[in-house]
Amino acid sequence: MSSAGQDAYQLLLNTGKTAVPAPVPAAAPVEAPKVNTRDLSAVLALNDSQMYASSNDQKLEMLNTLVKYSHPNQNSQDSQDYQQEQTEKAIFRLLGSAQDDGVFDRMFYNTDQTRLFNSVSYSPDIKKMAARHLAATVPGDWAGLARYVDTVDATRSSGKNLVEFMIDGKGVMAPAGAAIRSAKKSIHIEIYQLQGDEYGWGLAKILAAKAKEGVKVRVVVDQYGSEVDKDQEVQKILAFINANGMEARQHKSNFLSGHRDHRKVVVIDGDTGFTGGMNVGKLYQHDWHDQQTLVMGPAVAALQTAFMEKWYASGGQFADGEDLFPALSEAPNGVETRVVTHRGGQDQNIKAMYLRAISTAQKSIRIANPYFVDPEIVKVLSAVARRGVKVQIITPEDNDMKIVQRGSREDYPDMLKAGVEIYEYQGRMAHEKVAVIDSYWLTCGSSNLDSRSLVINDELNLMVTDSGLAQYVEKNLFDPDILSSKRITEYTPNLEEHIDAALHGWL
Repeated sequence: MSSAGQDAYQLLLNTGKTAVPAPVPAAAPVEAPKVNTRDLSAVLALNDSQMYASSNDQKLEMLNTLVKYSHPNQNSQDSQDYQQEQTEKAIFRLLGSAQDDGVFDRMFYNTDQTRLFNSVSYSPDIKKMAARHLAATVPGDWAGLARYVDTVDATRSSGKNLVEFMIDGKGVMAPAGAAIRSAKKSIHIEIYQLQGDEYGWGLAKILAAKAKEGVKVRVVVDQYGSEVDKDQEVQKILAFINANGMEARQHKSNFLSGHRDHRKVVVIDGDTGFTGGMNVGKLYQHDWHDQQTLVMGPAVAALQTAFMEKWYASGGQFADGEDLFPALSEAPNGVETRVVTHRGGQDQNIKAMYLRAISTAQKSIRIANPYFVDPEIVKVLSAVARRGVKVQIITPEDNDMKIVQRGSREDYPDMLKAGVEIYEYQGRMAHEKVAVIDSYWLTCGSSNLDSRSLVINDELNLMVTDSGLAQYVEKNLFDPDILSSKRITEYTPNLEEHIDAALHGWL
């Protein structure tokens, strides 16, 4: 059992009503038990060694079963519910059975945390376990970070890929247009916001021309992000797509859930991909400061898989025998690339990646992100700044989401006190979502650093480890953006900012 698990047991022993036996890890590797992970009685019957030997998938499934059937607040204080007592003990035994930080966080970040915290009588124990695992991060251990992400997200390295980091619409439109026009088999587009303007229509007409050539064109947009129910011009574009040999579908969800498909993915012929912060419309290709990335190599298969997941979820199908996954070779001079996905309401994999990567920093962290209000991200950034890491944050002064900006500014005093450098980009909205750490590790994609992206939305980021590309991004994005920004050296939040910060969970 991990030290964090032992600590949690001791805390529960000190605060709970009943004694909790200290678990004993398996003395030797034990075969993973054959157990119905959805049967509460079967899970409760496992001993500590069997829990320790369970596979990562088994551990996650068992935790969700325990959380589902645990209801501590329904018990009378005057009576003792033996099964509830055993269920709570089993939750701690299972969390404590994690062989390493990645295994613990696979459970912790792939379970609804509100339900997890409510499943035990004393939830701070679980939070302390998570904090201990994060604190165990070794600065500079980038190989360890890669193993951690692979465990938490059940992903793997896509090997060496050609990755071209492109800035602003003028840098994206030519290569993206050329790739779409060269398509021979398929064009798959997953987009949060399709705008009903000349850019949205321009894309639709290019796609129609490819469809006439026999290329299979599929487009999925988010119903709320594209305001399909309100914007008649967007409705016309989608109707045009469906009437011209293509297929357009919508990601729909309960409005109150807030769940949106915020990913931006384009896959052409299964061998060329684009992803980043850009949607389709004049705001993104012309007015705003934004970013998109071209990918060629084995990582495109992961982008294709991500698209297919949302296509199936929207009711779409694929033809039998369709060549969706052509053989892809690594690029000799490419960069090691991973595709990290987050499914809203199911996991927080991108948040886990960010927290661990920030904690791995030794020298520098540079983040450009427009929506920056997650308290845990702010806390860990301040912690690494206090131990001497140079932390620079760039966020737009002219933010389209004023409530998020006000909530973010509430954190300025604490970050400044910790030594974080804060810059507000001037002149136009900056919408890119990019981070470079130690001039070596890079992530870019669709995820903002707010509760909506990190918890509620579907998101997708690239994770790249390569000093050449990381330094290119620093030179061509961060260096000029800092020169175009106003540095904040002191700040006193106003009442409205205090109020908005308190609402960060809904921002």
